[in-house]
Amino acid sequence: MNSSVLSIAPGSRLIRFASLVIATALVTAPLLAQRPTTTPAKPPAQREAPPRIPDPTFETLLGADTYKLYGEVRNVGQLLSTGGAGEIVDPIIKLANPPQEFQSIVKFLKKNEEALATSRLLFASWPAHADVPDAFVAIEFATPEEAAKFSPKLEKFLPTVLPPVPIEPEPKPATPPQATPTGPGKQAMAEPEKSKDGQKAEIQTGKQTQSEPKKETAPGSNPKPSPQEHQPFVISHRGNLVFISDKSFKFEKLHPASSKALAEDQNFRIAHDRFSSESIFLYFNVGLEDRSKPKASAGPFVTEQEAERSRLKDTDASPDRTPAKPPSDPSMPQPSTAQETPNEPRAVVLFGSPQSTPEPTPTPTKQRQAQMVASSQLGQMRDLLGIGEPQWPEAVGVALVLDNNEYVVRAILIEPPERRKLPLPFVPQLVSGPAHTAEAPQVLPDDTEVFVSVSIDLAQTYEGMRKQAEIKAKADPGPRSGTLENGVLVAYPREPFQDPFAEFEKKAGFKIKDDLLSALGSEIAVAGSLKTLESAGFFGPPPAPKPSPSPGDAKSDQEQKGSDVFPMLLIAVKDRDAARRLMPHVLDGLGMGEANMIAQVEKHDDAEIVNYAGMFAYAFVGNFLIISEAATVRRAVNAWTNRQTLASNNAFRNFTRWQSRQTLGQIYVSPALMDSYREQLKKQAPKMDTALRDLLMSLSPAPQAISYSLSNEGFGQLHELHLPKDLVIAMVANTSATMSAFKEGSPETNEMIAISLLGMIGNAEASYRATTGNGNYGSLDELVNQHLVQKEMLGDEFQKKYGYRLGVVVAGDDFQATATPIEYGKTGNRSFFVDKSGVVRGDDHGGGLATVADKPVLQP
Repeated sequence: MNSSVLSIAPGSRLIRFASLVIATALVTAPLLAQRPTTTPAKPPAQREAPPRIPDPTFETLLGADTYKLYGEVRNVGQLLSTGGAGEIVDPIIKLANPPQEFQSIVKFLKKNEEALATSRLLFASWPAHADVPDAFVAIEFATPEEAAKFSPKLEKFLPTVLPPVPIEPEPKPATPPQATPTGPGKQAMAEPEKSKDGQKAEIQTGKQTQSEPKKETAPGSNPKPSPQEHQPFVISHRGNLVFISDKSFKFEKLHPASSKALAEDQNFRIAHDRFSSESIFLYFNVGLEDRSKPKASAGPFVTEQEAERSRLKDTDASPDRTPAKPPSDPSMPQPSTAQETPNEPRAVVLFGSPQSTPEPTPTPTKQRQAQMVASSQLGQMRDLLGIGEPQWPEAVGVALVLDNNEYVVRAILIEPPERRKLPLPFVPQLVSGPAHTAEAPQVLPDDTEVFVSVSIDLAQTYEGMRKQAEIKAKADPGPRSGTLENGVLVAYPREPFQDPFAEFEKKAGFKIKDDLLSALGSEIAVAGSLKTLESAGFFGPPPAPKPSPSPGDAKSDQEQKGSDVFPMLLIAVKDRDAARRLMPHVLDGLGMGEANMIAQVEKHDDAEIVNYAGMFAYAFVGNFLIISEAATVRRAVNAWTNRQTLASNNAFRNFTRWQSRQTLGQIYVSPALMDSYREQLKKQAPKMDTALRDLLMSLSPAPQAISYSLSNEGFGQLHELHLPKDLVIAMVANTSATMSAFKEGSPETNEMIAISLLGMIGNAEASYRATTGNGNYGSLDELVNQHLVQKEMLGDEFQKKYGYRLGVVVAGDDFQATATPIEYGKTGNRSFFVDKSGVVRGDDHGGGLATVADKPVLQP
């Protein structure tokens, strides 16, 4: 029995648990039936936040077509450190006494040198659209916290150097924009601009402000309202960037969604990658130059010839267009009809007035006449290089490196590959030749101080110049007209343009392209000393020839080895025999064929010098034709024979080592420039400002050279210039001292002003004599009446300010003007003199008058 109970017990517990569950269900069923039968709603899902647009970076901040000018400064905090720009800024502060704002900026940068040590600064200007700031600056920091920390510093500093400016009234728009008042009594200010993600750039300053309200005035009075002012800048920051701009901005305007980023532009990428490590980088988008300018209405295309004809019609007066003049007193001098600007150089043409008695000029010798004709013809050919439409690049990148010993400037001109390769965009007919290793240094004397070499495609260059000559020759010459003193218009025919190439070929008896250019190479070079290149215009009218030496007398030429050495023209030669045969005919083409009758040939080993009795000489040395004065050509031949050439000069090799072997051009200025500069400093040291003298004397005594190279990197021409640091500092120091001297009125500055004033009076007297004076010079009053001299420059106040007393004596066809120091030794030391020769002369006369016997002075 017990066993049966035990066997039933588990089942009984199961039945009781099931009964409990059923009972619970029966009790809760009515309660559940009373609730709605709909499915319970799910808890609302959290709303997803819109994706946050990343903070802007230098790479995404600007669009490719937003600004024309873009720049970067890397490691801003190190910019004014030793060895960088600080060595240029220091002499400016010490010697030029610059404005306080400039000094404050320098102090601020030095004070925050550590915070800006690794920062990059971006600046952009010259906007291509009107809805972006005119000036935009962004400073990049390592973290957003550093940017937020630096922003208040700018907020506090900028108002000290950029004071508030008045608010210019703007025309009210038809629908006024929504504005948010900035506070009681203040002008409403537009709401800060928002970015694409709706976030506002934090504006720190730049709010418009108003002067404090004045106290109430008596009834009936009409006080002037205080002008409203605003800060000329806006400071904001976003992420790790701090922005400074002249007005508020929207990020979507700086980089529109429809345009690619500047960093994605191919031209920008080429320049930026090429100059990625330089301290300062500039990029100019030449392709955007015309986009912000108003386009002219559509019309017929005006050719260069038509424009020239229109200009001639506008400038050439005709009788039916000349307005009748009112009657005037015949005793009064009649002014010229041409309107002239005072102190502007003028080309004066005499029309044979019977009162004119021009001073006879000495008749030039036959040799001199031939030289002048040849120079004129060569000048016409040279001028054709610059005629035509300039071929500007699509973009330009410039970089500056501030090294310890030299400053390096690099510029790349980015152009499409199909364009002609021009060394200079503004010389449209000069086409670069193939890259080469310059050979001219191998034939130049080792003491050559200045050397310029360039590779030129002579065939393409000639074709372009010849085409421009044909265009000018076909242009309608048209008549010209002139006005006599009595107002009668006299027309005379304008001489048509003579094609200098056709004229040359006719006289020479050969074709330039087929005969001459085929015998020449592509390298052209000019070389010489510093003095000759400064004083002698190589392609202009040459100086009057010296007396011809006796035949075979080389000593008199050789004695001119010093400062009288002429510059040399070197032309590479491919066919020496052909070039030698053509040289006499070249002189025929230049109108100097008679010189062949006096040519003398001198043999020097492998070289052959042809001397034209002191006029000039030429020789074939190595692979070059050298043209210069006889003494200079002999020096080149002797250097070639003795292997004492520029290529073996240690300074030349050291300072051009950085250049690639294959170049399109190069320039070398020897350390002689720095040596001569130091010699000048020693002579001027006693009269020099103490601070300037100490700074210049502290520069390194080791002279350095200037070097330049032009090469092609496939996507454009690369220009690179290396300048000695000491030379740049010395130039900045001299300029700074000159600026300070002008402010303080030093004796040296007064002397420069006096020289300039006498030079201006000499030019004015020459103009007066050729026009109103009818062959006579005029008094100061007459010069003033004719607007040839400004009255203010002749007054007592001007003379007292610059410490010199002016005196002018006129006697018909002669005049003399003098300038003497008012207080000798204090306002000036030298006295000056000028007469009808136009040469200003002067010397130290202890305060006395200068005379025609004094030596000429250098014009400032």
